[in-house]
Amino acid sequence: MESQLFTECHYHRFSSGGRTNIYGLALFESSMESGLPVDSEFPSNVLKSFPQDISHKPRSQKKSKAIKHLFVSSFYGITCFVSAMGYWNTVELPLNQDIGEIVSMDVFSSDQSNLIFALSTTEDDGQHNFTLRIYSLDDASKMYIEEAIFRIAEQCQVIRIPFTPMQLFHTGININGESNTCLLLCGNDGGVHLYLRNKSTNKWEDESVRSYFPLLTSLSESSSSILSLDIREIGDLKIVAAGCQNGRLYVSIMKFDTLTGDFAPIDEPAFVVLFSPITSISVFSSSSSKTLNRPVYLKECSQYDSVLCSNIMDVDWDGKNEILVDIDDHNVLTFKLIWQRSFSHPIYQITNLDLNQDGIEELIVATQHGIHILQPNLEKAKTELLQVLKNLEDLKKELEELKEQSS
Repeated sequence: MESQLFTECHYHRFSSGGRTNIYGLALFESSMESGLPVDSEFPSNVLKSFPQDISHKPRSQKKSKAIKHLFVSSFYGITCFVSAMGYWNTVELPLNQDIGEIVSMDVFSSDQSNLIFALSTTEDDGQHNFTLRIYSLDDASKMYIEEAIFRIAEQCQVIRIPFTPMQLFHTGININGESNTCLLLCGNDGGVHLYLRNKSTNKWEDESVRSYFPLLTSLSESSSSILSLDIREIGDLKIVAAGCQNGRLYVSIMKFDTLTGDFAPIDEPAFVVLFSPITSISVFSSSSSKTLNRPVYLKECSQYDSVLCSNIMDVDWDGKNEILVDIDDHNVLTFKLIWQRSFSHPIYQITNLDLNQDGIEELIVATQHGIHILQPNLEKAKTELLQVLKNLEDLKKELEELKEQSS
């Protein structure tokens, strides 16, 4: 087993005893820049109020590339880790406690809004009332991202929901040949509820999911409560995977139709029955020629506790996710454990992104009371990079020799 594959470089504990859950983490990709320099106490710098000196930093004149930022909900607030070159800023955005406790969260942008927070909440009034709250900032293109985060709390639409909310998920859909961003909310009523923003009123409205995701409609009609949902486009295919409370995993594959300009199901959805509620799904692609025609059990995964989260990451910097894939002596696709680490609190979410923009992604582990940021083994990354450069140099020499021989 690989030792010291990752080393923790920063831990941020939620303030005021806050806690997150399995639906409390989101990645946000944006071209908005960080407006603050690195703090002298980095990486312990935490912003809890609007930084008045944010405008003192000169703005870059060149067009900024889109970079990923990290958002985590914790009871009555959101903690944001803003990526920057060589560092990151931690922003704590407290929300009005009257909104209730945050159940699930998603952060994204659309053609109309530069930044959108979608939160499902439960009100602590003894009656178990639930709401979907959507905060949006429509004109933030000239703002620094820290400013946008603090400004967004000023605009909120509240939608009452008559069911217990679970995962929030945004995805793209096609409406009359036009791309739109919709919001999906899973509920304990067995349904997946779709919300679209009305361009005339700028209000988010509940729409039928039937026209866009037939699989989710059929599950709603069968009252199969969906705990986890993943929708991924790979080439001309769209994969919709839904994990249910009753242990059923459904997968639907849709193919892009050039005539209609939209995705259509290839065949009937496939499903498999597992022995417990499905709390996490990750759809990913592999360049391996081997395919799975049956479920594969991950060795040692049942020796500790319930699996609450999963993540796919290229940990050896070869540009491929299948570095975790192993072909055994019987030519069967299997997986092997290459590294593990224990934490003092339950792990609810795992993800990866390049927080300090050094070209290597950090591993982010969200536990019950805080966020652990783990840095990859830089010596190993250096070795792998040098080997790649050597391979490229060898290929260049071989190409030159072939050219000389042909001439």
